[in-house]
Amino acid sequence: MDTKLVTGNFVELETECLVAIALDHGEKQENVAKLATKDPAIEKAAGELISSGEVTGKAFETVLLHHPAGIKAKRLLVVGAGKAKTFGSAEIRKAAGTAVRYLRSKMIKSCAFALPELAGGADDAARVIVEGAYVADFDPDTYRTDRKDFSMKEVAIAAHPGADKDKPQRAIDQARTVAESQNFTRELVNEPSNRLTPTILAERAREMCAKVGLKCEVMGPDKIKELKMGAFWSVFSGIGRRAPSDRDALRA
Repeated sequence: MDTKLVTGNFVELETECLVAIALDHGEKQENVAKLATKDPAIEKAAGELISSGEVTGKAFETVLLHHPAGIKAKRLLVVGAGKAKTFGSAEIRKAAGTAVRYLRSKMIKSCAFALPELAGGADDAARVIVEGAYVADFDPDTYRTDRKDFSMKEVAIAAHPGADKDKPQRAIDQARTVAESQNFTRELVNEPSNRLTPTILAERAREMCAKVGLKCEVMGPDKIKELKMGAFWSVFSGIGRRAPSDRDALRA
């Protein structure tokens, strides 16, 4: 999945789907939904959905509007993130994940997130959006017979004209590294033991380390016993495989 930072007028932003986060500003049982991105064009496009009560701002809520009036985006997806008073990085991450999972199910391959206002700044908001999007785009159905490609191809972070680009871009790059690493780990964990032997695990780790510039040390049975890695050795012995070679354990 590609990620990029774009700045400019949201009215002119061309995308398959523009994603905006909504919050509930009401007290107790009262509901007062407002968008977390202060932009007249998006507020106008979503105005009827909010005034009708279809958008409440509740966490994980999704409301999709086709051909939104006044903006070039083909669709507008409003995602709820809960109460405004508890709104923070964790809520944005969850909202981004909710949006990507919803759009994946519709076979929509690209989207742009209207950067919400956050106390931590635009860079913090950009970071957690990318993290949430990448983690939500993970596909665990590796061996499913009728597997289809629901993956998201591009996620853009849209900021207002004149916004600082350097900090959000660095945050996006860092978030991508963290999220890709998390998905890489999930991919390995999901592999059955007859597919991911210790030798193959070491090879995968070697490839990853070579790609990102890390050092990788592979240890054999003698080193494993010397380091008293009893749990590792017991699990391996329990699955009844051949004794591992000098490439069967690793330290990265």
